[in-house]
Amino acid sequence: MVFETLANKHLDLLFQFELENREWFESLISSRGDDFYSCLGVKEHISDSIVKNVLGNQYSGVLIVDGVIVARGNLKDICSDNNRCSIGYRVAKKEAGKGYASYCLTELKRISKNLYSINELEAQVLDNNPASIAVLKKQGFKMSFHEGNFIEFKGKQLGCSTFRSEFS
Repeated sequence: MVFETLANKHLDLLFQFELENREWFESLISSRGDDFYSCLGVKEHISDSIVKNVLGNQYSGVLIVDGVIVARGNLKDICSDNNRCSIGYRVAKKEAGKGYASYCLTELKRISKNLYSINELEAQVLDNNPASIAVLKKQGFKMSFHEGNFIEFKGKQLGCSTFRSEFS
């Protein structure tokens, strides 16, 4: 098991991961759109992620087990002025419940602290994803607020909880 910075070498693996899990991801969050789900779309996504990583305002990583991407995680909106950023992750449907989300969060916390001097992370989770809420709580995140009717998703209003983790 290895958590690596997203790079061009991951194109085929990431494309496979996203295609295989599209329906699963889109059952929980809004679609990335049809254009994303092509080799060119994923290639452009990787290129964009690399640029943002070089600029220091985003970090994207992939968790690889036995030559397959099983999860991915990112740090977004990295702000050195207030030492905080947003965190997010996705786990393949068939890999859910195996601790990969927790592993990604642990790695992202380490990277945020060591590379970006971040000491506060924020995560947003829609109400339709109790598994993600459980992972965040297990990793020491505390809910800071909940907004009901945050988004209309698949014809239903969903709330969203914001979680924070502070560390030194």
